[in-house]
Amino acid sequence: MDRTQAIAAAPDVVDEDTAVQVFLLSMLWGYGPVGYGPFRTRRVLERAEAKSELLEVAQEAKQAGGLAAFELIADRRRQSRSYLKWLGPAFGTKYIYFLTAQDTKHRPAPVMDAVVYRWFRTHVPNRPLIVDFWHAPSYRMFLESLNEWSAGLGGEPGQELRVDDVEYLIFAEGNRFEDNAEWRESWDAEQRVLQLPLLFDQLRSQAGAGTQPERANQLISELESLFNPADDTEEGRTPYVL
Repeated sequence: MDRTQAIAAAPDVVDEDTAVQVFLLSMLWGYGPVGYGPFRTRRVLERAEAKSELLEVAQEAKQAGGLAAFELIADRRRQSRSYLKWLGPAFGTKYIYFLTAQDTKHRPAPVMDAVVYRWFRTHVPNRPLIVDFWHAPSYRMFLESLNEWSAGLGGEPGQELRVDDVEYLIFAEGNRFEDNAEWRESWDAEQRVLQLPLLFDQLRSQAGAGTQPERANQLISELESLFNPADDTEEGRTPYVL
């Protein structure tokens, strides 16, 4: 399922159930066939408050646009780190994008993830992005950049590219493997760090099959704490959440 098909299948959000449906579609599209996708998605939805929080974000996106929805999450996270727990901006902006992609009142608010971060770092280093926690100024600069470039690339007035088309071009170019040894070494090191949360998620998803699942999960958490210090609270940051 490509992004056009997935967005076309997304219902209009009118209640908690439809908010969850759109969230699930965005996660299905975002994770694709990788094995840890269902576990990570289920972990977000396990909290009793998750449905109402997803609806709140959807209502804000509908009323004020994607940036306002992002700012809402960032503000709620400053108040309580449990708000939409386990949902980081890389996949959180996928949900926001699905909420705004068919919006006729506001422009689409595309995905800001690690691929976008690396592209900006390489091509527009004077516009640094922070993508590992809910940093609203970065998302504002990201959207302003897309608006600027979509207007500049569109030719005649009224024929601008959509901002999500520009984001797709960035993703396609940034995700392309480059035959450069120095870049590849840096990228491989970054990927090894990014693989840590996936490893812990896979371990947790398999822990229930053992004879002592509670003890297994406790040991996994203790191991994860060695890589993920509990006192990392910068800007409400939840480390290793994509």
